[in-house]
Amino acid sequence: MFTDIVSSDDRNELHEKYHEFWYKTRDRIYTYNYIPKLLGAYGYFYDHIKHSVETDDLFDDLEEVNENETEAYLNAENDIPRELKLDAIWQSLLEEFKIVEIVLEEGDDAQIIFETLNDRGEPLLAADLIRNNIFQRADAALEKAEILFANHWKPFEEDFWSIQERQGRYKKQRIEFFLANFISGKIAGEVTLSKLFSEYKAFLRPKQGETGSKYPTVEAEIKDLARFGAIYRDLIERSSNTELASFSRRLVRWDVTTIYPLVLSLWETKELDIDGKTNSFETLLSYIVRRAVCNLTTKNYNKFFLTVIEHLDKDGWSLNKLIRYLLNQMAESSRFPQDEEFTRALLQNQMYQQLGSARTNAFLVDVEKHMRGKMQETNILPKGLTVEHVMPASWRDHWPLAHGVEPTSNDYIRAIYEVEEDESVVGQIVRRERLKHTVGNLSLVTPSFNSKLSNNGFEVKKAEFMEQSILMLNKEIANPHISPIIA
Repeated sequence: MFTDIVSSDDRNELHEKYHEFWYKTRDRIYTYNYIPKLLGAYGYFYDHIKHSVETDDLFDDLEEVNENETEAYLNAENDIPRELKLDAIWQSLLEEFKIVEIVLEEGDDAQIIFETLNDRGEPLLAADLIRNNIFQRADAALEKAEILFANHWKPFEEDFWSIQERQGRYKKQRIEFFLANFISGKIAGEVTLSKLFSEYKAFLRPKQGETGSKYPTVEAEIKDLARFGAIYRDLIERSSNTELASFSRRLVRWDVTTIYPLVLSLWETKELDIDGKTNSFETLLSYIVRRAVCNLTTKNYNKFFLTVIEHLDKDGWSLNKLIRYLLNQMAESSRFPQDEEFTRALLQNQMYQQLGSARTNAFLVDVEKHMRGKMQETNILPKGLTVEHVMPASWRDHWPLAHGVEPTSNDYIRAIYEVEEDESVVGQIVRRERLKHTVGNLSLVTPSFNSKLSNNGFEVKKAEFMEQSILMLNKEIANPHISPIIA
């Protein structure tokens, strides 16, 4: 009877396709070392359904059950006709059993998708998988997952961590960038953001030759995540009075997020005191700014800053060792520009065009703060200062050349193709066009000052600087004994 009921076209197709695997006279499959997966699945479900229908044992083979409860259950169910049991299974298959087809696109992580399926209708985050994996292990280790969640993980559920951000070609929630930076700093190696869950599991596995887990307990693991999470939040929010937040406020204009793993590791280490960490931040910012001013590439930063972590992990975390390692770099992609090269770049490079308005502004703000001594009333600058060209980019109307020379249209055209700077009309134009975007011709002013006087002559601007500006940068310009920097 059972065989007649479960017989179907599907079974006949399997018979036809895999006839050599079947008993000739029975609806059973030979036991081979290998059988096709589809046929094996059929055999598995056939055996279990047949067993459930023809016996009174409906418990899973691996389920732990109480013997007294099992006996009572069987005594209550042993009078149920087999047809009704089979009908119940049939209805379950029709109404409850669901098949999901998942089509992967390029870049999708199959491991993440197949390990956890959700029905929330939302994209599955690697952070969700990591969290679930952590607390599954906590449950298995009897570590009171609810308490660990409340005490250490709960801050990660706040809105701060779900904000969408973009770093490079990735746009993801903030918590995923944190986890990537956390892992990267711990292993001093690169992390593939699109395979974050796999990267985290790989991070937990002991390295070759090591024994035991990365952490002695799941609690230690969660505490470490919580500690670094608090550091990362301070780094991103930039609102506190810590030296870390102060460094981050200065760093943000330079858009070097690849340094985050190094910053997390540096701030977390116990080998440096607060002065050592502060001076280390100054050193790193100097490295970034000097390379930018000298027009050196940032393409290798993601790998380079990880080598810094690796070196200091082995050699010890100290300011002197950090400086020594940076100064020892000889490659063009990682060397630290020395004073002579940096000074030459400041005098010759067209900073405003090279760095853009935001970074030039950040550079000048730091210069202004450095110029203020202990006698200054405050080190806080007004908000909204903009970069001002002392000699405007459009200088022809109000900034005549020396000796009253009036260039012709042909002189301006010739200057586009010339590079030599001399006292000729074309040479003076070439010089002005080069110097107008250099740091010596740049200052900071309020937006209203900029819009009112941006294209005026030097004497007009100098008088306005003297009357209106309180910035140290502008005091030299306002000095009555100062002549135009560019003649």
